Amino acid sequence: MSKSTGNFIDVRPLVQAFGLDQVRFFLLREVPFGNDGDFSRRALISRINAELANGIGNLAQRTLSFIAKNAGGVVPARGTLHEADHALLAAAEALPEKVRAAINRLAFHEALEEMWKLIRAADAYIDHQAPWTLKKTDPVRMLTVLYVLASVLRTVAVLLQPFMPDSAGRLLDQLGVAPDARQIAALDAPLAEGTPLPVPAGLFPRIIEAA
Repeated sequence: MSKSTGNFIDVRPLVQAFGLDQVRFFLLREVPFGNDGDFSRRALISRINAELANGIGNLAQRTLSFIAKNAGGVVPARGTLHEADHALLAAAEALPEKVRAAINRLAFHEALEEMWKLIRAADAYIDHQAPWTLKKTDPVRMLTVLYVLASVLRTVAVLLQPFMPDSAGRLLDQLGVAPDARQIAALDAPLAEGTPLPVPAGLFPRIIEAA
């Protein structure tokens, strides 16, 4: 595409097919702001499936569904924190400054990468902590693990709002975060234990196109 030749991709059919937030995410994630980049429908679908459906969407679904089924459908009580908990929460606490620094450089793709580093760390954390096993062996510890995961999801969702406002808002709704508590400054306060949560709903369905 170029201005001189006048060729372009009409994004409206893409938005209708895949969603406004998804297309915005892809463009900001895939192409460094102000630089040239590659675009293909296949790359768009790959990003949506790998980082939205299988990434943050899957993490949110696993966490919130487990809370709904095994923690009374409320923000779990935080018990004694272990080393792994402190490490993940520290990474979440450091995320706003990393994202701010990237945005100040207009490096939006780097800001998103910092968020996805935390998402990948949370994925590794839930697999290692295995709350489905803790349910049988240590239910108090299970609640702490779920609390840590919900806290991390809140941090990511708050920071994701400028990039994917509708999707981030829906995730914050599912985490029981009030509209007036969705600013970065509000992350200084811990997630309120015992907050009732709505029935979880999937955020990002996988895209499957016919061959």
